[in-house]
Amino acid sequence: MLLYRKVLLKFLVALVKEGSASVVADVVSNIQIVIRKYILGLLLEMLIVASLCWISFGILGIKYFILLGLITALFNIVPYVGIFTALLISALITFATTGVSTHLLLVVITIVLIHLIDSNILLPFIVGSKVSINALITVIGVVAGEMLWGLPGMFLSVPMIAMAKIICDRVQPLQPWAIILGHEKEEKKVMKFPVRKKRAATAKTKQSS
Repeated sequence: MLLYRKVLLKFLVALVKEGSASVVADVVSNIQIVIRKYILGLLLEMLIVASLCWISFGILGIKYFILLGLITALFNIVPYVGIFTALLISALITFATTGVSTHLLLVVITIVLIHLIDSNILLPFIVGSKVSINALITVIGVVAGEMLWGLPGMFLSVPMIAMAKIICDRVQPLQPWAIILGHEKEEKKVMKFPVRKKRAATAKTKQSS
């Protein structure tokens, strides 16, 4: 697909009506920008999560803390589902290598705290700002991607939904779908302007009467 991207772009331009080539070019360029920023944001998020795990597990004296940090950072790429998988794997590895319930409890508490920091601070500022998709659609997309394509589908579901949202934002018949894919704040921004116009129109009719 990367090798024949120019051919695919020409195909899309030829497929749409005349005068819509600029819309296709705008959609393609925005998709490239969003996917590039999304990948960079994920890499930065992985690095921060892995560093937090290494520091925390190292201070607590957990064995194989580098391995556990890598597992947590890698599985954290999958939204919502990956952190629980990482928690289960890390707990099993800790219990199998040490057999101490205290270490197991410390690992669970640490991963939960790192997940709270990630979901409330890192994800909205680093990744969420790049891909404006609400949490409900994200969860549905991850589950549907896993059912269709397994683990690769879970990784690819979020960028594919982001591409679909960009297309829906710029194609007028598909704009209602962009509302359900995006955040509530975006919907309020879209719905705010017509209300003001209606109020201005009613005020003018009252003055003329």
